[in-house]
Amino acid sequence: MCPGRRLTPIVLAAALALPAAAGGWTPESQRAIAFDAARLAPPDLYRQLRRNRQAYAIGVGEPFRDPTPEHRFANPDGSGRLDELVERAIADAVRSIESHRPFNEVAYRLGLVAHYLALANDPLACDDRDPLEPRFAADFSRYLDSVAGRARRVFYGFRPPDEPVASWVAGAFERSRRLYPLVGREYRRVDLRPGVTAFDDRSTAYAVAVLAYNHAVTDVAQALRYVWLAAGGIDERPGLPQAGGTILHLPSPAAP
Repeated sequence: MCPGRRLTPIVLAAALALPAAAGGWTPESQRAIAFDAARLAPPDLYRQLRRNRQAYAIGVGEPFRDPTPEHRFANPDGSGRLDELVERAIADAVRSIESHRPFNEVAYRLGLVAHYLALANDPLACDDRDPLEPRFAADFSRYLDSVAGRARRVFYGFRPPDEPVASWVAGAFERSRRLYPLVGREYRRVDLRPGVTAFDDRSTAYAVAVLAYNHAVTDVAQALRYVWLAAGGIDERPGLPQAGGTILHLPSPAAP
């Protein structure tokens, strides 16, 4: 998509029919995370995202077109560029509002933010030290997708608006790396059988998938609010849930 141009039905259809990557969230799960997070955004921003939902969805899907593999991960050894892309996408979204760009371009850039932050919450995008990972990575993507469709939605609360972006972005990667060894352990437990049939909803694999999904929603919502406030917007909602406090149970999945 060329930001700022009018979205035709053909362009939209092409963007929403993107192929899944070899691992990580599928396009369907990425859109679910993005739209679940959008309804937690400041009300004025949420209204704009609803009006420009097509541009937002295209932004969410656009990175699937990027053939550069380094854009899809950030490992402890420093390989990969996902961490850089998250922070850059957030800064670009702030600038697009500050420079009064058309809101379909803003929505597109916020879609990119949602995509990259969701990836930061995929354990397999944040570590690569398990030698068996190539044998279960694609299957774990399918398993994440199956759980995202039925997981109970939970929001863990907003961080203070003055907390540095680098701090809570780094926290997402650190959390994913703590979960990473559990994924391989679960696939070994079931002899590398497909997760959709081998993991039940009492398994550690299910817990990892639910945590990854809900933390992705939480981090994307945090980013949307941060961008809006950093660009001069307001959020006057009283009693917002704060990180470390009472978690908020969300209603059924949001519709794209």
